[in-house]
Amino acid sequence: MTKKIDLRVKRTNKLITQAFIKLLGSKTFDKITINDISDEAMINRATFYSHFKDKFDLFENIIDKFLGDFADVLDTENLVEENAINVKKIEGALTKFYDFVNENPDLAKIFITHSNKEILSKRLLMILSERYSEIFDSLDVRNEDLKIPTDFVVSYITSIFIGTVNWWIEQKNHEMSANEFASLVIKLISNGHLTVLGVNINRD
Repeated sequence: MTKKIDLRVKRTNKLITQAFIKLLGSKTFDKITINDISDEAMINRATFYSHFKDKFDLFENIIDKFLGDFADVLDTENLVEENAINVKKIEGALTKFYDFVNENPDLAKIFITHSNKEILSKRLLMILSERYSEIFDSLDVRNEDLKIPTDFVVSYITSIFIGTVNWWIEQKNHEMSANEFASLVIKLISNGHLTVLGVNINRD
């Protein structure tokens, strides 16, 4: 019985989410009402409120899921070897993510277009810090004898990453594959930003 209820809840959540995403294709966030979402999902208002507090809660839920899926896509195994970033491994992780964006274009569009950039950066920064802090700490990034704070390195890389994701999402007809784009991004970062930061690069 519990399993049936769980499936029903998941199905309703999916209907509400899909309805909201569809509405965002024709309306701005502030113009969308709970009635709009309920009508599109073919549920009543009471059902909506049994799943989400309001449309802001729904939106936050969608963004959190996207960021969670993003974090799951990236594989941290062996990204750092002997105090050096393994470029090939990071390129592979980025390729997975850009493929993920291609497979979830509507969610990705919401992620970039409708999110508050400052909040988005903070959330992404939090995920990277939580999941990969050990990686950045192990790099021991320094400028001469001065150790560069880990949170600064993560914040700096996050801002670059968001810019590349924004560009990738906006492309209507991708002239590059996910792997080619990941390779380009890594080449630009590893030959410039990471080198300037004093990060050791392993290109093998």
